[in-house]
Amino acid sequence: MGWLFFILLSCVSTEQYLVTNFADVSVAPTFVVGAPIQKAQWKSLPSVRICANTKVSLLRVQKAIKYWEMLGYRFDSVFVDVKLTCREPNYGEIIITLPEAGFKDRHIAATRIYTERSAGNIAKAKIFIYPREARRQRVMEHEIGHALGWLHYEKKFHMMHPNWHEGGYGASGLRK
Repeated sequence: MGWLFFILLSCVSTEQYLVTNFADVSVAPTFVVGAPIQKAQWKSLPSVRICANTKVSLLRVQKAIKYWEMLGYRFDSVFVDVKLTCREPNYGEIIITLPEAGFKDRHIAATRIYTERSAGNIAKAKIFIYPREARRQRVMEHEIGHALGWLHYEKKFHMMHPNWHEGGYGASGLRK
């Protein structure tokens, strides 16, 4: 009987081992108040240019674009640029390129949008990504979401979740 009592007492603990051992892990909300926020929009259909030196496949980018097209977004052409000068986006273009100096290794990818001063529409966008990261599920879709003006949205399993491990293909609030 004494052993049974000891076993029962050893199962009772007030410490939360999983929480205290992982300081950088937080609980992602499964219910979020409010809708995702689109910071800016494109006035015209953006084309997508993939710099060949990224080694990001045309097929992978087309698959990511198909996700956004299913939500009502439209794009102009999608093509690979083999020029060595492929670094900066032109007006009306989303460019996919290698990260610049100063890119944080802890990031999987990053997107920078440029807006018109007068109207606030997106003029061009630049996606920074390493080839190995472009092959991951949802990364290219997520970055194209930023190129379309969407901010991070901390709802578990949502496409625009800031943490890749907690994101998913959820699209609530993203439909055009």
